[in-house]
Amino acid sequence: MAIEKMDIAKIDTNFAKTAITETDIVWRKATDSAFDLRGIFYDEEAGCYYRMNREIADQVSPGVKVLARCTVGGRIRFKTNSPYITVRVKSVKLNMSWNYSLFARCGLCVYVNGVYDGFFRAGFDQWEKAENDVMSYDGIYHTREKGVYDVEIYMPNYSEKIYDVEVGLKEGCQLLPAKPYTYDDKPVVVYGTSMTQGACVSRAGNDYVSILGRLCDTDFINLGFSGNGRGEPIMADYLADLDPSIYVLDFDGNVRSLEDLKAVHMPMYRKIRAKHPTTPIILITMPVMNDNVMKEIKEKREHVYNNYLIMKAEGDKNVYYVDGRTLLGTEDVDSCFTDMLHPNDLGYYRIAKSLQPLLSELLKKTK
Repeated sequence: MAIEKMDIAKIDTNFAKTAITETDIVWRKATDSAFDLRGIFYDEEAGCYYRMNREIADQVSPGVKVLARCTVGGRIRFKTNSPYITVRVKSVKLNMSWNYSLFARCGLCVYVNGVYDGFFRAGFDQWEKAENDVMSYDGIYHTREKGVYDVEIYMPNYSEKIYDVEVGLKEGCQLLPAKPYTYDDKPVVVYGTSMTQGACVSRAGNDYVSILGRLCDTDFINLGFSGNGRGEPIMADYLADLDPSIYVLDFDGNVRSLEDLKAVHMPMYRKIRAKHPTTPIILITMPVMNDNVMKEIKEKREHVYNNYLIMKAEGDKNVYYVDGRTLLGTEDVDSCFTDMLHPNDLGYYRIAKSLQPLLSELLKKTK
């Protein structure tokens, strides 16, 4: 006997994908100068979006070569009075993963006046209809705001490759420059691991870096590389060549051994300091469910802390240490994890809230 497959969109229409029926849409590419594109850029030669220099990413490692194309931290910003916002996306077809939300991998989330207010996502029909590993999807969002409002569209965390993004607004409506961040001169640069990239988060905008950006009203660049934040010398050179307001180094969790960490952690710091003598540097260690963890994780945490003490002893007044064990608080810490390693939305929120006071204090000093 054939088993009838459940179509949840037919059973519960709240799960149905909204179709675009409007005929008065004016489409613009996300790279259009009318938009304020942050955290990512379009590489013309590669034909897709990147969040770091492609030629350097290709040299760091095979993993970074791929992950640099993920659009985590990418934001499309503008003001408008359009009653709706539409998007069209062309991306590589995604592989399914047991602990990653499809929404976080091919969903774009809309923040209106700083508050989460809508989303666009691919449906399984677009996923199944992909040809030659290319998937196209679109969506429409009707705002509840009246008059002119601020828009920030967050790009997917684990997109793998996005070839094209277009934003559509109602014909005749205003498209105005985005509201500047409070701290807009230089971005906060966060380098790290899958936790930095937002692994296992439910949707775009819920990784701790994005949440911190909103809490502190600052620009940022997310350079988290899932399983590949290993502090290679060429990555240290790349970070040192940037010019951020603050560096956040959060990569001990990806460095395979204590000896490997010893080989890269202090050298990365020294390369950054040589070019940025006073820029604040925050050193973070890996958050864990409890302290009964592998000896190696403890040893790496202790090494980062000992390096911090050396930096302070050498007279560095702009380096800060955050023990990863403090990031998730003390209450119901097990509720902050998805797969015993990566945080869930609650976990990432707690990490951001834990870091907010320090980041806010440092941003005020840099303004």
